[in-house]
Parts: sequence; C-alpha cells; structure tokens
Amino acid sequence: MLLNQAFKLSFTQAEVDFVIPRLDQDLPLCIDPFLLYKSRDDTLRHLHGQLVRLFNNSVVLFREGKRREMGELIDFPEANEIGFGYCEEGVRGSGLGNYLNRLLADTLAASETLQARGLRHIEELQLVSIGVAADRVSDITANVLKLFLIEYTQRQASLWNIPMEAAVPINHYFDFDAYQWRDGYFDLPRNTMTGLPILLVPRRMVRLLPWINLQDYAATDYRLFLRSTAKRGWSKFSGTRRAGYSFPDKTEIAHTTRANMKLLDGYISRKEKEAPKALPVYVEREDLGLPIRPMAEEFIKRVADLPSGVAYAKDYQRILYEIVNYLFEPELTDGEMEVRTIEGTERRDIIYTNESDTSFWQYVRLNYGSPMVMFEAKNVQELEIEHINQTAGYLGARLGMLGFIVTRRTPRDNVIRKIYSIYNDTPSTPRKIILVITDDDLALMLRNKDVGQRPTPTEHIQRKYREFRTRVQ
Repeated sequence: MLLNQAFKLSFTQAEVDFVIPRLDQDLPLCIDPFLLYKSRDDTLRHLHGQLVRLFNNSVVLFREGKRREMGELIDFPEANEIGFGYCEEGVRGSGLGNYLNRLLADTLAASETLQARGLRHIEELQLVSIGVAADRVSDITANVLKLFLIEYTQRQASLWNIPMEAAVPINHYFDFDAYQWRDGYFDLPRNTMTGLPILLVPRRMVRLLPWINLQDYAATDYRLFLRSTAKRGWSKFSGTRRAGYSFPDKTEIAHTTRANMKLLDGYISRKEKEAPKALPVYVEREDLGLPIRPMAEEFIKRVADLPSGVAYAKDYQRILYEIVNYLFEPELTDGEMEVRTIEGTERRDIIYTNESDTSFWQYVRLNYGSPMVMFEAKNVQELEIEHINQTAGYLGARLGMLGFIVTRRTPRDNVIRKIYSIYNDTPSTPRKIILVITDDDLALMLRNKDVGQRPTPTEHIQRKYREFRTRVQ
C-alpha cells in the first residue's frame, strides 16, 4: 500500500520530488549522506557539515573523558517515520539507540589515530566499526535531519494535497540551536496502517546503498591492500557472495582499517574524486513496489483541455511543474513555484536546483552559471516582447544566464528576433539565452519518455539550444 494509494491521490512517483513510501513495509533504500556532501544545494551541504561535526564533537568529548556528554550526542533510534530499511517485513527495525555509544567508544579506544583524525564522512563507521551497516547510516542521518525532513514534508504535503494531522508527536529530533535532542509536535501526515508519523525524503538523497559502503571497500581498496601485504587467499575475491568466493570477515576489516588509517584515507579520497558517479537511485522500480505508469497522454490531454488566458495561468503553471518533474527528475530537483526575491519585487514561476553531473544540464550548470534553472509559464495565445524582457531581467548572476519560457505555441518572428537581440546585446560572457518550449515540445518529450524513444527529453532541450546557437548572428 503506497501513500498515494492510501490517500487516493493521483500523482505518481515520477511526478514528485520525494520517494513515495509504502505504508505496510519498509523500502530497501537508504538516505546517503554523500549525496548531501556532493549536492549543489547550499542547504544540503550545510546539513552534511552539521552531521559530520556532531560526530566529531563526540570524538572530542571521548578524548576529554566526557562519556556522559558523548552519550547524549550519539543516540540514534530507528527512524521509523521514513519507511526505509532492509528488514523483510514491516516498518520497524532494531535501530541504534544507546548501542552506538558503546560501538563508537570501543572503536575510538582501539584507534588513537582515528581519535586524532575524526570522521570525514559518517559512512566511514561501516568500515571501522563492527556493528554499523548501511541501514544504520541511514537511521543516523534521518535522526539528525529530522527538522529538515519535517519542514520538507509539510511543504510537499501542501503542494500535493496529502492530508496532515495537527500536533503529531515526533520523538528525538536534533535542535542545532540548543545542540541537544528534543521531542515535539508537528503537523504531519500519519501512516494509516501503523499510526506512525510520515516523513517524506527527497529522491535526490536516496540510494540502494551508500556511495561509501563496506561491499565496495572490501572489493576494491581493501582487497588490493591485502594483496600488496602478501596476505593470500583473496586473489579471487569478487566482492560478492557467489559460490566459490568468500566475503571478508567484517571484524577483520574493521581491525585492519583502524590499524591502517591511510588505507581508509585513500579509499575516501577516491570516492570523493568519483563523486559525479554517485547518483540517486532511479526509484520507479517495480521490485521496490513503485511501478512506472505512462503519463504522456494524460498530461497532453490536460494541457490541451486548458484554455489560454490569465484566468488559467496558475493551472498552466501547475501542469508545467508536474511535467518538468516527470521529464527531468532527478537531474533537476526540488522544484518550487512562485519563488519571490527577498524584497518581494520579483516572482519567478518555477525554479529547480540543477544537480546534474552527466548530461546537457551539467553543461548548462558549468557554462551558464546555472545552479538553478528557471521556467516561466506563459499561458497566452501569443508571446509578447514584454514577456521576453521580463524573463531576460531575471537572468544573471543569481540564476545563471540560460532560462526557459514555456508557452502554448511558437512565437511570432518579431518575438524571436527580440530573443536573439537580447543574446547579442548582453555585455558579458556567457550571454543571456532564452529558449522557448511550446505545447508541441512538451508533447514530444512526454511521448518519447514514455516509450524510451530518442531524443530523450534532455536531448530535445539540447537540440533546441544548438538550434538557437547556430542561428544566432
């Protein structure tokens, strides 16, 4: 039973920014802190820094002999509210609770080098502590991020009409202002099957396993280290549990790594350099209970049935928001509508964070200074020059130099000439580029996505960009 099914909501996984939870069973997923570390979103990077600092503060407390204070920091029960885990049934697991206190204390006591070094990533605990696995890393992260997840859930619930109850109890969230754990009450959705609160998790921070994980470490750097130190019996190790191969004992891995911290440093440095390969999981997977439903014709009909004009401008904006989610998530993430500047003098229709590391969107981010991507929705019969001027005024250092206008039909020649003149008149490099996407473009991209046909939606946008650049005087 998925959340959208339980509440009879029409959205699908491909349309929304969050992982749709199952209410009757955990999804075999985890929150990966590395995706916070590598994010272009300042908020997520800040959260990663807070997470690592919390652990390193506990290391300092250990060195100072303040075990009670350390124990008050390192306390991570099962984060049942997010519905992630690797148990075969239900939505509850063992969690960590005070158990992590003993694990971390024993680990630090066994390695003065680790005490001095601290942690660069909390996922390192999988490699130096016997009792911490991938799901525990996820629980730790969820506990520390609870306030962020609460606010995110409230925002997404309002956006997608997910029912919320008033004053739902949330146990054990970390208050960074007071620097202590607290309990509180918040307006949140509630799991109709278990009665637990529901916290939604952005797709952009979710993987099947953390990017830094025991299996990968054992099969790569750790294996090479053993071979270089002439420890035999591992020359055929494949990193899997297939017949004929053995997985290394985790106790041995932890002890060896604590005694050879340069080995850990080398592995972590390599994983950081390979950060562009660390991608969120593609969550529309039938084996996760999140089946893919073709959406093209439904979207196309909704757009076609919508009249043009100011009276339906917000409806057009909303449909566009759902379509962009469907076409470009997770490269474009955390879309927000009606984004105003701090003075409230400007309003951008839709803005996304550009998280791409692989496609044309990466090119846009690197070459047009676009950590954000803006879409202006113009539900008009004819695009006017004033619409172009307005959009051009939004582009610049804050949003980057490339933006999009989405409108009902191809603009007249005078409007197209205006778009090119803005490019030619831009005094800086890169120059401002405005690409126009029509209803016909949306239909083509939607149908191609549904059937897996090329050009993909991103390739179609890239073709429009190339067409613009080749035609410019």
